[in-house]
Amino acid sequence: MPISRYQNFSTILDTKTRKRRLESFPPITAQELRRPDDLFVELSDAQRIDVLAAEYLGDGRYWWAICLLNDLTFPFGQQVAAGTILRVPSSIDLFVNTIQKKLVK
Repeated sequence: MPISRYQNFSTILDTKTRKRRLESFPPITAQELRRPDDLFVELSDAQRIDVLAAEYLGDGRYWWAICLLNDLTFPFGQQVAAGTILRVPSSIDLFVNTIQKKLVK
């Protein structure tokens, strides 16, 4: 039987949707990660989060940082609608360092 790559994730109750979701991020809130120099991007066309991450953060694999910063809970394969304004970290290094400091506490 194949093993799911998600088997080690816990599930948590999403207070917004009242549905369960995978706990894929550390216990840190978007508010704790926000910086005054973050970028605000208004999408002119529908766009996937990984494409946005590649454009602004240099690598599509940083999609999770944009999701965490904007409280997006299930972005996989979905496009974000045109006109949406998303907050994007100005520095992925500072963003990751903030998360790592939180995990060490």
